[in-house]
Amino acid sequence: MNRIDCAIEFAAYAHRHQFRKGSQIPYISHPFGVAMILLEAKCKEEVVMAGLLHDTLEDTDTTDEDLRSRFGEEVLRLVQGASEPDKSLSWEERKEHTLEFLKSADLSTRQLSCADKLHNLRSVRRDFAVLGDEVWNKFKRGYDKQKWYYVNLVESLGYASRFPLLDTFQSEVESFFMGLEFSAEEKSCRRNPKFFDAMFECLFAAPERVAQIEDELGENGQLGCKRAVFDRIERCRQGDAECAEKKEEIYRYFTSRGIDFEIDSEGTDIIISACAAMQETFRLYPHEVYHHLRRSLKKGRL
Repeated sequence: MNRIDCAIEFAAYAHRHQFRKGSQIPYISHPFGVAMILLEAKCKEEVVMAGLLHDTLEDTDTTDEDLRSRFGEEVLRLVQGASEPDKSLSWEERKEHTLEFLKSADLSTRQLSCADKLHNLRSVRRDFAVLGDEVWNKFKRGYDKQKWYYVNLVESLGYASRFPLLDTFQSEVESFFMGLEFSAEEKSCRRNPKFFDAMFECLFAAPERVAQIEDELGENGQLGCKRAVFDRIERCRQGDAECAEKKEEIYRYFTSRGIDFEIDSEGTDIIISACAAMQETFRLYPHEVYHHLRRSLKKGRL
């Protein structure tokens, strides 16, 4: 049999008596949904299989050896990574563990986790459309804790690197929990690495090169965003109190991740001000700003 077919049958049998939380929907609909998300994202076969099986260790009597013997070591490893290790811990402790674990997890593990959380979020959104705030009564923790968890999942999933499925998850988290909306121009910029490369290059480039970059941005309909970023940079450098706090947060985050800055230099202040301005203009997560800066440093734009 096809390996994915085998995983479908195994998962369907393992979850045969279970239902989705607070409903009469067979539980297997969730692993199926996760696997479909992973298929659409063109993930490896082992990741799709793990999507089908990701709750079997945690929620059924399936053992490690059951998965190893039928589906191999890699699928077992991924399912183990998707399983909470100690159910005796509090909800907060278990979620903190997940958030920390995902920061250093490999791409396949993060893709699996992202698809799992994305399918759960979509289920919540559908229920919320019918039940409103009553939907939170289904969970061990209500809206505030759920928002905290989902928002922080985006940071943990993207900590090591970005991947396309994370863009989808982040957009849905931002829409549902944060109510964020962006103009067409902002949307064309905030996930566009070339735009941020141009922003960093403009910090120290000669006037003629800046003019050339602005012409290119104008042709792409992105010049307004460039101007918005540099207006914020100017405010940050003039000592805006709110911006000063943001700059301090960014500086601590970057140095904690191994970026060394020249202390008390104008160049450092310009770069940190620019990062604060970009983060605020586009409501970026810390890891997004970090990856943009690292890329520009490697390309020698700074």
